[in-house]
Order: sequence, then structure tokens, then C-alpha cells
Amino acid sequence: MKLFRIIVMVCLIALTACAQTESDTSVFQYKGSYVGDNSAVGNISRMVTTLETVDRFKLQTKQEPYGIELYYESDEPYAFNVIDKEIHQQSLYLYYLIDNVDYISFIFNNQAVHTDRDMYASDIKALNKIENINEQKVNNYLYETYAP
Repeated sequence: MKLFRIIVMVCLIALTACAQTESDTSVFQYKGSYVGDNSAVGNISRMVTTLETVDRFKLQTKQEPYGIELYYESDEPYAFNVIDKEIHQQSLYLYYLIDNVDYISFIFNNQAVHTDRDMYASDIKALNKIENINEQKVNNYLYETYAP
């Protein structure tokens, strides 16, 4: 009986430790990534999406300008405010975290919207001034800057 309790306790401790490690993962671990880092781009876009998911993405890494294409597909048309929020959220995080991304294309059910780094230059400068930056501070900035 004591052996059973010990085994259960060890399993609970192990599960708790694994859960804490996973939840402590921050999108800011990818700061300084490059467009060619497939897993960084995919993880950032999945972690910061305002929608259920980004269906797929493509990277333009062969020559400058370097870019990211994010594809979203839905049976229903996307509302303008949903698209607008997703574009600002993804753009701000991706331009801030990935050093060499020059443009991002968003494709919503075959309708494309394009952004470039210059469009978010003042936002990136503002984020660089935030001490101890985290997702909550970035999301507050997004809300204060881009909320309708």
C-alpha cells in the first residue's frame, strides 16, 4: 500500500512539473528569430492567433524581401472586425519577434490582405520601450492602439 502511494505521488509530481513547463512557454522565447525558422514562425502564429487556428503558412526565404503568407479557411465568410483584429495581432507580434520579415500576407478564404514592416515601425518602437514585456502588455497595447 505504501509503495502504491509513493508511485501515485511521484506520478502527480511529474505531471504537475510537465504542466507547469508547458504553460510557462512564452511567445517571447522566439524574439530574434528569422523568417527561415519554420518552427518559430509556426509557433508564433499559432500562439498569438485571435482565431481558432492558422490553417497553414508559406515562407518566402529565397530572396529579399522576406515574407510570410498566413492562410485561413472557413466555411463562413470572415467578418471585417475579425480580419482586422487578426491582422494587427499577427503583424505586431511577427514583426516584433522576427528580425528579417519584410511583409506578411493574410489570405482569408482566398481574399488577400498585405502588410509590411514599415506599417508597424512606430508600434515596434513603442514595444521596444516597454519594460518586462509580456503577452498581457502587448495585448493591452494592441487594444489601446487598434480597438475600434
